[in-house]
Amino acid sequence: MNSTTIFSSKAEKYARYRWKYAPDCIRAIIEMTRISPESIVADLGAGTGILTKEIAGIVKRVFAVEPNSEMRTILAKELEHFPACQVVDGSAEATTLANNSVDLVTVAQAIHWFEPAAARQEFQRILKPGGWLAICRNYGTDQALGKAISKVYPAEKDTSGLMIGKSTPRSFYFCGGDYIMREFPFRTRVGRAEFLGALGTASYAPDEGSDLYPDFERRAKQVFDRFSSNGVIEQGGITELYLGQIQCQHD
Repeated sequence: MNSTTIFSSKAEKYARYRWKYAPDCIRAIIEMTRISPESIVADLGAGTGILTKEIAGIVKRVFAVEPNSEMRTILAKELEHFPACQVVDGSAEATTLANNSVDLVTVAQAIHWFEPAAARQEFQRILKPGGWLAICRNYGTDQALGKAISKVYPAEKDTSGLMIGKSTPRSFYFCGGDYIMREFPFRTRVGRAEFLGALGTASYAPDEGSDLYPDFERRAKQVFDRFSSNGVIEQGGITELYLGQIQCQHD
């Protein structure tokens, strides 16, 4: 699985159907890091800008760093009304940004795809002394629904790329320094199209046109019909936040 290109066919769905992050989580990042109209932020693995847009209107500059060209095209469109944003063709391991140039690094779901040691070194390089790192992740909290969803995908699915950084503890990125972990619950209501669209954004979800897609779609519709009420599924979720200042020097 190529971690740079795996989402090329899913970029439009990603922008349309992926969950946003809990508003309370965004407020916590802003308040604790004290970012201001003078601050510089780098959002790494920015994808289609779901997290980037939450920060864009309150700081001097946001570098939205994304290695996938299809994602980057949508990212530029999503951010065109935010003059503070600059879309960058780069990766978490090689951002192309200057040394000691940003006050805050933000990372969302994409951290699963990072090479941990190389990404941590890059965080240290681009952050100013005393700079902050914020790592966000969304996950569902409805266990029965989650178990049913897990059976929607093909039995033989390629998750090898996710194993790069998935098992790395978040403390690794803070170099043993102090950080906080908080959880921010949220709820969302989705219809059938939104439900199926969100499932289709998973890296291992078959795309339309694949021989595996009809069975995937059939199973997904069955789950929706089982858990929906009046054409809507109400889902519980949590945005998990790790936030702290990186203390260590370059490796």
